[in-house]
Amino acid sequence: MEVGYYERGLALLSKCRMQIEGVGDIQPGSVDVGLIAELKQVSGWIQHLIKSEGDAFEVQVVDEDGNARVITAKSGKLLRQIIKSYAPMGNGYKTLYQFEPYIEMAFNQIAKSKLNQAYLTPRTAVHIEDAKAIAQQLNKCVDDIRQEARSKQFGSALNSYRRSSNKNYKELNKYVDALFERYSRLLVLRVDLSYSKDHSKTTQDQAKRDREHLLQNARSNNLFKDMVGYVWKLEHGPEKGFHYHVMFFFDGSKVREDVTRAALIGRYWKENITRGQGLYFNCNAVKHKYKSCGIGMIDHVDGEMREGLRRAVVYLTKTDLYMKLQTEGRSMGRMNIPSPKSLRGRPRAVSMIRVVP
Repeated sequence: MEVGYYERGLALLSKCRMQIEGVGDIQPGSVDVGLIAELKQVSGWIQHLIKSEGDAFEVQVVDEDGNARVITAKSGKLLRQIIKSYAPMGNGYKTLYQFEPYIEMAFNQIAKSKLNQAYLTPRTAVHIEDAKAIAQQLNKCVDDIRQEARSKQFGSALNSYRRSSNKNYKELNKYVDALFERYSRLLVLRVDLSYSKDHSKTTQDQAKRDREHLLQNARSNNLFKDMVGYVWKLEHGPEKGFHYHVMFFFDGSKVREDVTRAALIGRYWKENITRGQGLYFNCNAVKHKYKSCGIGMIDHVDGEMREGLRRAVVYLTKTDLYMKLQTEGRSMGRMNIPSPKSLRGRPRAVSMIRVVP
């Protein structure tokens, strides 16, 4: 099943909601939310531009002295809007992120055409030959965008970009379903693990070591007793730097008090793993604010709560619809499913799936 517009919109909404409603230790990532929302809009403009036909810019003679203006058609207005959003493609972002192919391709064509926002600033009448040259350059940029978007190479790049997130989405849903096949109830925790403002420049390698340290210690720490699964996702924000979104799954027949346990995990990250350099956000503490709650205690027969959990999984896998963090290694991982011999709880049919460690 392909991820459709509903899931795409939901992913964006989830990202905005998680960041804006955050309270406590972690600072809201408003810059991240604004950028993602803008990129979503830009991608839509580019796709409308590709579907448009005819010249985007025309020349209109204004007097008998041979002066003229460049007139902007509907498709030309789209190009203007796209160019106004060109700033996020600075070298700093390009180093960290891979942008959605529509955005990457269009901005590359704009760069090749040597167009910028100042170039599109409304001008007074110029000589007709100059007006023709301007219109020709602008129309060529539009034509190049349309042509590349229809190429096989671009189609392959777009499919490849989307395939990875679709694959993660499907496999994580299978993973959660497999856990419910083994446990009648799951206590689901969502904790965001990050670094303080003074340490927001923590390297990706250090963040990786801290995450590995946390999960390795979980094997012998009573705080994680009866944990039956986890999923983590690495992200990066201009203000927060590298940070993790983590979902922990506990055997709901043995563990209660999700808010308290999530807070204890967060403090363990802050005080023990990062030695005071870390921050955490306990999503379970504010779960009442979410219209569709997919965290806390979830029974395997509770369709509404399981749908909420599915939406939470969408959030984890779809925040990179428009820009993907270029990581050294994996940007997402999960705990292996326990072998059938070690399973506890209600006996149920087991459907084994391939697990990405």
